[in-house]
Amino acid sequence: MTTATPIPARTRSLVWWLAPTGLLAVAAIGVLWAIPRPAQACIMIYPTPPECATGGDPTTVIAFLVLIVALYAAIVTCALLIPARLRPLVLGVLSGALGLVILIGLAVTLAASQSPYYYY
Repeated sequence: MTTATPIPARTRSLVWWLAPTGLLAVAAIGVLWAIPRPAQACIMIYPTPPECATGGDPTTVIAFLVLIVALYAAIVTCALLIPARLRPLVLGVLSGALGLVILIGLAVTLAASQSPYYYY
C-alpha cells in the first residue's frame, strides 16, 4: 500500500492563489469573447449578406483579453518570486486589479455590443 505524499506548504499556498485566479481569467475570457458584437449597418433581407453574418469587430474585446492574460502572468510571476511574507498583499492587489479589469472589460464590451442597425 502506498501513501500519498503531502503537498509542501509553499506549493499549497500558491495553489490557493493561482487556481481561482486562473479559473476566473479563463471564464472571463470565455464570457467576453461570447458577447455578440455588431458588424455594421445591414440590410434586412434573407439570406443575410456575408459581411453582416460575421461576429463583428473584436478590437474592443482583444484589448481586454490581452490585459487579463498580462495580469494573470503578473500574478503567476509574483507568486513565484515574491517572498512569503509579502505574497498575500501583492497577490491580493493583483487579484483585485484582475477583477477590476474583468468588470470594466465586461461593461465596455456590453456597451459596444448594441445590436446591428438594420434598415429596410
